[in-house]
Amino acid sequence: MTTPASIAPWALGVALLAGTLAGSAQAEQLAARTRGPASPPPAFLDFCTKNPAECRRSGAMTRQALLTPEHQRDLQEVNARVNSTIAEMSDREHHGREDVWSVPTDGKGDCEDFALLKRKQLIERGWPSSALLIAVVGTPAGEGHAVLMATTSEGDLVLDNKTSRILPWTQTGYLFFTRMSQANPRTWEAIDGGNIAVTAATRRPNRP
Repeated sequence: MTTPASIAPWALGVALLAGTLAGSAQAEQLAARTRGPASPPPAFLDFCTKNPAECRRSGAMTRQALLTPEHQRDLQEVNARVNSTIAEMSDREHHGREDVWSVPTDGKGDCEDFALLKRKQLIERGWPSSALLIAVVGTPAGEGHAVLMATTSEGDLVLDNKTSRILPWTQTGYLFFTRMSQANPRTWEAIDGGNIAVTAATRRPNRP
């Protein structure tokens, strides 16, 4: 993964959100569909055991959060701030072993840690947890990766530590495998589809 060393002002360099995604029908087309239960990442279950408060549902249960101007700013500010203040470091370097999920407290972390921190900060701003779902994806290079998906009235948007741009999930170039359930963060679901141009090589268990 590459994390920008510096970020321009929060509002700059972020993909257009509401202006480019209009209408409820289009929003439905840009919403990821799930197709049944999936196994959560084992390291996520370990994280929940140690941090139960981070794995409880909070706020109202909602299919989509209304993408108001305030919510747009929330997404832009949190994504840019976390990307610019957390230094990317592999779990092996950071914790001495592979695959550790944690909310960064020392300014270091890898992809899932970025996603957990963004989710936490957005919940603190009043977002319901049901609209903030960590997803496991495959990159075009065949690497495993984790991002935060915000389910909104303008489609499912991705907050990614690889870029300061916030994109609809269909425009990321990733193959989406699984994500948190909206009803219960501790349970996960398989995602139906994604970028079909990405090959099955993305299923290799490479770490981000």
